[in-house]
Parts: sequence; C-alpha cells; structure tokens
Amino acid sequence: MRSKLATLFLATLTAGGCVLAGASPASATSHYGKSKWISAERGWQHAGVYVEPGDMIRIRYAGGRWTVDHRAFPYVSSAGYARHIDRRIYQQCKILSRHPHGSMIAKINGDHYRVGSRALIRAREAGFLQLRVNDANGCLRDNDGSVRVKITVADH
Repeated sequence: MRSKLATLFLATLTAGGCVLAGASPASATSHYGKSKWISAERGWQHAGVYVEPGDMIRIRYAGGRWTVDHRAFPYVSSAGYARHIDRRIYQQCKILSRHPHGSMIAKINGDHYRVGSRALIRAREAGFLQLRVNDANGCLRDNDGSVRVKITVADH
C-alpha cells in the first residue's frame, strides 16, 4: 500500500511540475509542426492547423511536383512557373494575379498570402490555415500532382 501511495504521490508531483512548467513565462511561446500533402486537383485544403492572431506560421516546400495543365505545361515545385511560362497560361485562372500560376497560396479566413517555396506569415486573425495551388476552382480539371509542405506554428 505504501508503495502505491508513493508512486501516486510522485506521479502527481511530476504531473503538477509539468503543468507549472508549461505555465511559466519562460515558456510562453510553444511550437508545433506538421507535414501535409496539397493536391493541385482540389481547391482550398485544410492544413489541420488552427492559428490565433499574432501566431507565426512558417510554411516550407518539402517535395513533390504539380502542374496547372498536364497536357501543355511542365510539372513545377510550389514556387510555380517562371515568368516566361506563366505569361502563356490563361491569366483569368489566377487567384492571386500578381503571383505565378502553380505557386502555393494560403488563406486564413479572408486573408490571402503567397507561399511559393517558403513563407513566414503572421496571422492577422484566428482561423484554420488553408492551402492550394494558385489556380481558380473553374480551372482545376486539367491539373495534376501534389506537393508536400512542412508547417510550423509558434504562438505569440
């Protein structure tokens, strides 16, 4: 019986120490990350990450290739097409018109961001991070491929 009480006491003490350590000002910033595949054939895709205002979101290309037209244009990374190729693609299909077709873009609620091959975003509002290729919904039928990104979030 004494052994069980000692074990329970130590477990409670250890758990309490973890709770206190987690609440200390020195650890006010927490980090978490994940890896996610994003398809060029689908619209906005949830990245499985919820952010609060002020959170810093780092998104980094980790592999894979995609295309906005598998019959006419090459497969590219999440950086998208070079300018000389981008100009040959129907411009009305872009969601973010100042950024190349095939580049990765992000959104949190109504705020849009260019990601490309990497981005560091400070969330302006709370919401779920969503990712996609810079190609409008009506233009996805000829897309192909997917890219993998690594997402890291540090809260404020």
